[in-house]
Order: sequence, then structure tokens, then C-alpha cells
Amino acid sequence: MVKRVRKFRNTSRQAFTLTELIVVLVVLALLAAVLVPSLAGYIKKARRENQVETTYTAREAAQAVMTELYGLGDGNAMSTQTVDGNNVLWYTGADKKWGDEVLTLMDRGRGAANNEPYIFIIGVGSHDPKAGMTLEQKYTVYYVALVEESNSPAVYYINGNFFYGYPRQDGGSVMDTRKFSNKDFRNTIVYNGADIPVQFFIISNRTGINPSDKNFWTGTDSRSLYSHSDGYAT
Repeated sequence: MVKRVRKFRNTSRQAFTLTELIVVLVVLALLAAVLVPSLAGYIKKARRENQVETTYTAREAAQAVMTELYGLGDGNAMSTQTVDGNNVLWYTGADKKWGDEVLTLMDRGRGAANNEPYIFIIGVGSHDPKAGMTLEQKYTVYYVALVEESNSPAVYYINGNFFYGYPRQDGGSVMDTRKFSNKDFRNTIVYNGADIPVQFFIISNRTGINPSDKNFWTGTDSRSLYSHSDGYAT
């Protein structure tokens, strides 16, 4: 007698159909479209918050050195030069010993290997005699612009607050970069009701752009301070 052996078909699913795969891919694409921008925004926010802390530390270090210079009296190690013909004065802090002292207080040194910021600028009250600044105003740090690395966002400390946008030229931001016919200075902030013309000192510049070139400040070159900012501040 021939014995028949029944073969039971395995009814479990072994693979997805093409339609099911397409549905899964569409769902994943939709999730990516929603989540990726949010994740990118979170990463950007985290980097900014971290750099705000660094900018605060940089401001405190700069103010400590300025206070030391204040104690020495006016004119000590604070040589300036007119660069743009509008009494906007700055001097490269890298050429001055006190610039190195600021970095030392931040536990930094010169060069990328020693964590020197890509761009680090401070602003104090103008040292031009025509500005009429007091000795205290000349050595108070009202402004800091810091870019940690070549791919880092710019963070600004201006008059006690932090910003991500480059100051506008129309007077609608925290720093007025215009030059009025009835004023001798631009790059002016208002502090305790008084106009403070700001004099810039460049502590660090690893961009390779000469700071006397406006492209260092507002150029479209990816190395410029403006290019690391959120555009003009609103």
C-alpha cells in the first residue's frame, strides 16, 4: 500500500510585495522630510548655545585685560589707526601683547592647533579724542564677535546681549553702522542713554583676509564675518 504523505504549505509570509515596499519607502521619505530639518535645527541650536558660552568667556577674558590696561592709564598698548576714512578705528590685537593675554585667559594660544578662534573681535569705546569718551568707556568691552572655527556660526555680544545676526546699516539694529552727516562716527551703540562710538580690536583672524578690506566684514566670501552670521539682524 502506497502511503501518501501530505505536504503542508507554509502559509507564513516570506517577503514583502512590491506595493508594500513602495509604501514603506514613501513613509520613510515623509518621516525624513519632517525629522531631518528638525534634527538639523536642533544641532544648529546646540552649537549656538555652546558658542554663546564661549563668547561670554571671551568677553570676560577681554574685559579682564582691558581693566588691567585701564589701571595703567590712557594710551598704554592701545595704538590705533584710521582705516576707512570714517573714524572707525581698529588695530589687530594679534600684534599686541595684550591680545595674547586675552587668549591665555581663555586657555588658548595662537594658531588652530592651539584653539585660536577663527575670528575674535572686541569693541570698546573709541580712543579717538574727538569721541569724548571717558577713560572707563575706552576700556569697557561693549562688543564681541566670535567665530570658533571656519564652519562655526558667528555669535555677537552687543551691549549685554547675544545675537546671531550681523548688525544692519540702517540703524534698525543694536549697533548703528551708518555715518550721519551730523556725526563724526559710525558703529555706534547706545549705552545708558549715551552714544558710544565703538573702536574694534581684532584679537584673532585666521580667515586670511586683511581686516582693512571690507570683505573681511561684509563680503560674500565664505570666510567673512557676515557669511558666518544670520544676515542682517532684525
